[in-house]
Amino acid sequence: MLQCVLAMIFSYLLGSVSSAVLITRLWKRTDIRSLGDGNAGTANVARSVGLVPAAFVALLDIAKGSLPVVVARILLLGEGCAVFCVVAAVVGHNYPVYFRFKGGRGLATSLGGLLALTPAPTLIALPVYGLVYFATLGSGILATLVAFPLLIYLNYLRDLHPLVIWSPLIMAFTTAVCSIPRLLPRWLKLSDKRQILVDLFPAYSPRPLAKTAPAIFTDSIASLPDELAKREGIHIIPMSLILDGKALPDDETIDRRAYYQTLRTTHTRPTTAAPSPGEFLSAMQALDGKASAALVLTPPADLTQCYNSARLAAEQLAEQLKVEVVDCGVAGPAQGLMAILAARLARQGASLEKIKTALNEARQQVGMIGVLDTLSFVEHSGRVNAIRPLLNAALRVYPILTLRDGQIRLEGMERTRRKAIERMVTWLEKNLKAKGSVLICFHADDAACAEQMAQILQDKLNPTELYITEMTPVIGAHAGPGLVGVAWLAAS
Repeated sequence: MLQCVLAMIFSYLLGSVSSAVLITRLWKRTDIRSLGDGNAGTANVARSVGLVPAAFVALLDIAKGSLPVVVARILLLGEGCAVFCVVAAVVGHNYPVYFRFKGGRGLATSLGGLLALTPAPTLIALPVYGLVYFATLGSGILATLVAFPLLIYLNYLRDLHPLVIWSPLIMAFTTAVCSIPRLLPRWLKLSDKRQILVDLFPAYSPRPLAKTAPAIFTDSIASLPDELAKREGIHIIPMSLILDGKALPDDETIDRRAYYQTLRTTHTRPTTAAPSPGEFLSAMQALDGKASAALVLTPPADLTQCYNSARLAAEQLAEQLKVEVVDCGVAGPAQGLMAILAARLARQGASLEKIKTALNEARQQVGMIGVLDTLSFVEHSGRVNAIRPLLNAALRVYPILTLRDGQIRLEGMERTRRKAIERMVTWLEKNLKAKGSVLICFHADDAACAEQMAQILQDKLNPTELYITEMTPVIGAHAGPGLVGVAWLAAS
């Protein structure tokens, strides 16, 4: 009995070794929990990092489920103990002690355990699972309901230990229970419970919900990663970058490495332009009746013309579509966090009025802080009065600026960039005391620094979500290359 308990503890500690976190850190020098859907698993690594690292993650996770069975059998602990050891490994994968108990779902680890317990039946049932999974557009639940009874029946025919026969059901139950703390808080907030069916059965069409949900728009200044914006259903309207007399859309079509290299090595100073009312109008007309209303979130009205352009477009659409325009009071990724909040509320069935109320309350919880690497671009743009006293300084300094509730403030300055970044992190520790914040680490042509900050903040602040993004070229035109910082939406 004691040996079995010790084997289960070993299995839990083994399961806690998150291959997704470790391989992503090695491969991309960042935390997989700050990318994609935030899940420390094979699928998220494949989407966010690549297929090759995902293959390594899958193999290692399968090994985490298989090894406890091998150990239990070598120690002659019995088949029942082997099953419990796999359960412990799956729990460890979901709640890894080494990584603040934030792990993955444990599907590959469960598969590894089943392959070790009953290899032949599992290999027979596995293609069935795959066929149903893809036929239902990714419903793991339906695939499990079809494949696992087959696996249990095949186990029964082999006259195995009862716990081994029922091990597929035990693994499914374990992963489901481990997922409840992640899913339940979100489901409880849904005003339209049909959205739960969309989560459980992706083939279930959410269209009846979408017609009653407001569409969420913002501009490219929000600097949201494309994958994140698409996943949240946020419509991005690009600003314009005027470079060498040509107007370019502020999107991924611009070669950012070449762009920032030009800014660093020449005296080129691009200018920018907000989307015209016509561009906002065209974007909202493209909804073509798929949304009951539209909500447009813009940076502060005194920083860009986005707000005025969106208002003019809203007035022209007044008889066709209800459109509300909201000045976020923030810009950049902080504005993006407001858009994410609005999009999630819309999916939960909140009305336009309730979303506006929530955004108004969130203005006190959202902001951004950054360190400038150079003052020349801000000086050229003339948009940040807070640093004017620094422009004539004899010595080079690195200012730390915040943008909150429409106000840009100088929080301090340092003689070196490293000290300025350390001071920024200290400021965040002091001012973001509530747990549950959502963070976006941003940069302008300094991904390595942003990834290092993300790792530090993951350890120090333990945010519920953490993303990394590169500021769009339009922001780079005003802030210059080398900008690094953090946007936050604090827990209320």
